Amino acid sequence: MKTLKLAMVAVLIACAMISVASTDGGKIIAKKIVNCSFEKAVTDPGLRLAMYQQLDPNFLKNDQLVYTVTVNYNATIYRITGTRAQWVKFFTPKIKMESKPVFSTSHE
Repeated sequence: MKTLKLAMVAVLIACAMISVASTDGGKIIAKKIVNCSFEKAVTDPGLRLAMYQQLDPNFLKNDQLVYTVTVNYNATIYRITGTRAQWVKFFTPKIKMESKPVFSTSHE
């Protein structure tokens, strides 16, 4: 009986060690792959932020008309296809032009 209890404890410990060893500590496995256009991708604010964080604008140095990139977001791999002009516009910072207020200070 003692041998059986010892064997069961050993099996329990072995199973626990196997399950701990199989976890990768934060590596997210993609549940699905989604192909989408650039226009659709930039409408989702979270995906847009993931694009800024994960993509390097240096991929635009290759001379191509259409670029397809992969972005991981919410355990999903997005394959985003867009033209060179769209990607350049996406990575170009927007500069807000401040217009001067048109007020008249004269009391005429």
